[in-house]
Amino acid sequence: HGHGHGHGHGHGHSHGHDCVAEHKEMAENFDERWLFDTIDTVNIRALNVDPEHGVLDAVKPLDQRFDTTRWLESDADEQLLITIPFTGSVKLKAFSLGSGPGGTGPLLLKAFINRDDIDFDNVNDMTPVQTWELAQGNPPDAEHLFKVSKFGRVRLLTLLVDTNHGEETTRISFLGFKGVYTPLNTEPVIAVYEARPMPGDIRNKLEQSSMNNLGM
Repeated sequence: HGHGHGHGHGHGHSHGHDCVAEHKEMAENFDERWLFDTIDTVNIRALNVDPEHGVLDAVKPLDQRFDTTRWLESDADEQLLITIPFTGSVKLKAFSLGSGPGGTGPLLLKAFINRDDIDFDNVNDMTPVQTWELAQGNPPDAEHLFKVSKFGRVRLLTLLVDTNHGEETTRISFLGFKGVYTPLNTEPVIAVYEARPMPGDIRNKLEQSSMNNLGM
């Protein structure tokens, strides 16, 4: 019996951490989801956007990802600069983007995080956290991966469409994000929500209280 106990003890020491890490990874995959309801849509900032085709014509719920009757379009040239605030902290895993027809789809896409001062004057002086090259006619159900190690605690995500596939303006029919959302228990939700209750409001509170019950 003593032998068995010793063996079990040693096993616990050598593998304990791995089991915990493995469990955390499993739990996270379970929590991974589309994040539309965690975006603070009122405060998205989009630069060089055609007023007729605004950012919320692309940043929309998952069930509208194939809807091409509405789209985001750039204005003066092909570049777009979009800063998306989340209502909590997100670990970004993937995004999907539906390209407009022909050469209007984005080619070079750059991402920056947690800066609220990015505009066309300074964006070229900054080093992107990650860069992607998207195919022409990129379908809205293709998932493009974030380097999770670099996008672990995102409050603000800024995307620069640097170039497109040759047209004068860029069109995006869908933009969605997938990841793990953590409510900010330490800070109140941004005041604009109190002034204008949003559909996600109650659910956010429920999510927070259930998190607390789990002792997290």
